[in-house]
Amino acid sequence: MYIFGINEVLLTHFKKASGAAGYLRFMIPGLAVELHDFFQIRSDIQRIQKAESIAQKILKLTDFSEMLPIRSEVATLELKRRITYNKQTDHTAHTLYLFLLGIYVYDTVTILKGAIDRSINSSKPIRMFIFQWTFASLLHDIGYLYSEYKDEQNQKSVLSYDNLYNQSSIEKFIGNMSQESMLLFKGIWESFVGEYPLKPTNNINIAEQIINELDNIPWLRDLGFNTTSGLDILSQYEATGVDLRDYTYFMAKNGYNEIPVVDHGVASGLMLFKYSTVWYWLSNETKKYPSLHEEFTRNSQYPRGVLSKHIIPACSAVAHHNISKVKYDYSTTPLLYFSVLCDELQIWDRFLSGSQHIENWNTIEHCMSEQILTEKVNNAEGTDLFNFSVSYNYYEKITKILNLRLNEWDKFVNLSSI
Repeated sequence: MYIFGINEVLLTHFKKASGAAGYLRFMIPGLAVELHDFFQIRSDIQRIQKAESIAQKILKLTDFSEMLPIRSEVATLELKRRITYNKQTDHTAHTLYLFLLGIYVYDTVTILKGAIDRSINSSKPIRMFIFQWTFASLLHDIGYLYSEYKDEQNQKSVLSYDNLYNQSSIEKFIGNMSQESMLLFKGIWESFVGEYPLKPTNNINIAEQIINELDNIPWLRDLGFNTTSGLDILSQYEATGVDLRDYTYFMAKNGYNEIPVVDHGVASGLMLFKYSTVWYWLSNETKKYPSLHEEFTRNSQYPRGVLSKHIIPACSAVAHHNISKVKYDYSTTPLLYFSVLCDELQIWDRFLSGSQHIENWNTIEHCMSEQILTEKVNNAEGTDLFNFSVSYNYYEKITKILNLRLNEWDKFVNLSSI
């Protein structure tokens, strides 16, 4: 018998559980109170406002605060109905809910947690899972920024990403530096942009060219890689049975119904990876000046191992998450499998912005949190899983998608209809 609403289950978990939820509760004081307030909201606008407030705290914890403006721009595009996909729904509250659901599933489903921990292979598995999961949840949809690349009105939104590569933006997130360090850093930055000129993407209106620019990372060779292509790197870290480059350029040329698109998952993965590598390049260069390097790494360290072992796999999972007609295994691609499972289950409390939803507003079924019932259980073999009960229409939809995308998903979730 299902007796717990999804928000009640999530709130209880973040109030009382150990594991990843306990770590977050310790690192973000007042998180449970913030989540209680978030779960009580019934207004779409207030929900995404609160979602951004909580997301900001999580992103700060994982050293990615600068991505918040991009999330906000995606929210603005959706609120303005400027993303033309006819079934578009909110991705602001959605990605926060996704993050929270993933923490719950990681802490609850032992087999999935074990597969993820083995792939992370860290002495601090919870901390590094949260680090990777931040990429694969809160930031995995920022590529929607490029969904309407031909629309000149959207160029301002794309600037939120281009502007990350400005000296002033980088200095802002380094924090306070001495005058001497600022002068030294200015020289390093001028050297970087002199050797590797950065082309803005906000005025590119051809999908293939946008991909070309996001993919082009010429400073990768300075970091020890034998390629300058982000797609090459992200293709190596997920045994998915699909060629990421072929898929990306097929979509950029043919898209859906012969309409070229920038796949938002691939764009998200490339955006995150390219920007991350800038900081690793800069960190290496600041080592020439010990006092500057100390100030540069005051808030975050940039060991090469973290880039290879954690950032690349996380960005790869992001890049692959929207690819359809491919089935994933939890044993070979655990983070990607995990992200797809949680992404497809997170259907509640999302405002509807697509034209098909709007045109059929009087008959559409809008899923709210009180319509999702769940609880942790054990199956006949004693294995952890969780019940997830939804309306019959959503049950059919989710079942169909999971059957197409994931092998053995029913080992971890017992999906049923109310």
